[in-house]
Amino acid sequence: MKLPGFSYNASRRVATFYCFVPGTDGRKRRKRKLNDVPSRAEAIRLWTAFREELEQEALEPAKFTRPPTLAEFVSARFDEMTARLRPVTRQGYAFFLKRHLVPRLGDVPMNDLTSQRLNALIGAMISEGWCPKRGRERKPHGCTPACERRPYSGTTINDTVHVLKVVIGWAVELDVLDGSPVKKRIKWARQSLPELELSVEERRRFLAAFEDEGLFRAYLARIRTPPKLVPHPSGGMKRVGGGRLPDGKAATEIFRRLQHYRPFFWTLLDTGLRLSDALNLRWANVSLEENVIRVVTQKKSRPVTVPLSGVVRGAFQELRKRPVISEFVFLDEDDKPLTKEKVSRKFTMAKAVAGITRRFRIHDLRHTFASNLISSGVNLKVVSDLLGHTDIASTARYARGDERALGNVANVLDELNDAMSGGGGQPEPSLAAAASGAANSDPKRLRES
Repeated sequence: MKLPGFSYNASRRVATFYCFVPGTDGRKRRKRKLNDVPSRAEAIRLWTAFREELEQEALEPAKFTRPPTLAEFVSARFDEMTARLRPVTRQGYAFFLKRHLVPRLGDVPMNDLTSQRLNALIGAMISEGWCPKRGRERKPHGCTPACERRPYSGTTINDTVHVLKVVIGWAVELDVLDGSPVKKRIKWARQSLPELELSVEERRRFLAAFEDEGLFRAYLARIRTPPKLVPHPSGGMKRVGGGRLPDGKAATEIFRRLQHYRPFFWTLLDTGLRLSDALNLRWANVSLEENVIRVVTQKKSRPVTVPLSGVVRGAFQELRKRPVISEFVFLDEDDKPLTKEKVSRKFTMAKAVAGITRRFRIHDLRHTFASNLISSGVNLKVVSDLLGHTDIASTARYARGDERALGNVANVLDELNDAMSGGGGQPEPSLAAAASGAANSDPKRLRES
C-alpha cells in the first residue's frame, strides 16, 4: 500500500517523509529525512509520529507571535535540532552559541540576521579580540583595563559565522522564517592554516622514540630533577622526589609500555586514518590477503580502502599471533581496547622523547600521510579517496612544496631542457649567453621590445 508523503529505501535504510502543514492550505510543506532506519515497519512508525507532530502543532497556538530573537529560538529549539548530530558536533555548536553568538546577537530577531549583521560580526571579532584573563566572575566578553586583548584566529571567526548560518537554516526548516535573511556575500575572515606535518627528520626521531631505549633513558635523565634531602621522623635524612632513575627497573618497564604503542602510531602515519577510526579498527576491516584496510569513516560515513605498507602489514601479522582473542586490532598494555586518553599520554611522551617541542597534534599524523603522498606525486583525487574527503579542496590544503616536490620540479625542467637541446634542432642558448647578449644590446631596442 502506497502511503502519501512516504518513501523508504531498504538498501540504503533511508526514510523520507513529506507532508503539508495543517492549516496552511497547502502553502507550507515539511520534509524530514532519516538515516539508519532498520525496517519499513519502523519507517512507517516514524512517519506516523511525524504526521501527528504536525497535527499537534496546528492545534496548539503559535509559540512565537513575532519573529523570535536568536536567544529565544536557540533556547526553545536547540535540543530538537541537534538530536541527530554527533555528540562532538553538538558540543561545538553549543560552545560557539554560548561563547560568541548569544552574548553578541542574542537580542536580535531572527529575521534581522542579515548579511550585513554577519559581516559586522566578523569585523567586530577581528577588531575587538578576546581577553586572556577572562574568568568565571567576569562577563563573557568583559575584561579589566589592564588586560591585553589578543586577536581571534580566522578559523574561530569563520566557524562562529558558520554556526550562525546553520541556526538560521534550522529556523527556515521549522517555518520560523519564510526564508534565509542572508542574501548577499559573506566576507570571510582570512585564515592562516598551520603546516604542522612532520618533516623526514622529525618522522625518523618520532618513530625512534618507540624503538631506541637509549634515547628514552636520555629523555628521563633530561627531565629528572635532583632529589631533595628532608628530615626523617625517626632521625636522619631521606631522599624525596627526583623522578624515575634513567637506569632503573621502572624506566625499563615504562619503555616497554611505550613500545607497545609503536604499531598504532606507525599505522596512523602509513594509513592516514583518523584517531577515532584507528581506535575502533577491527580485524573484520583488515584483509592481509588483499593487503588493504576497509573502513567506513565515523566522521563522514564514507567507505575507504587503504593499502598496507610493508611495515604495517608486518605489524598486523605480529598482532595476529598474540594469545588474546579480541575483535579489535589494537589493545593496550592490559589487553583492553585502546582509549583516547591512553593514546594521548603515550603520544605526548613520544614527542618529548623525540625532542619535538613545537605544536604537533595526533591529527597531524594524518596530515603528514597526505602531504607525503602529494609531495611524492600521487594523484590528488587518489589521496582524497584514501582520506575519505567529500571535497577535493580539503585534500588540496595538504599539498606542500617540500624538498622532494621542488627536486622533482628541477628534474622535470632538466629533462625538458636536455630533450630540447638533443632533439636534432637548433640548441637552446645558455642563460649566460642570453644575459651577455642582452647586456650588449641597444637599451632603446630593449625598451621597445
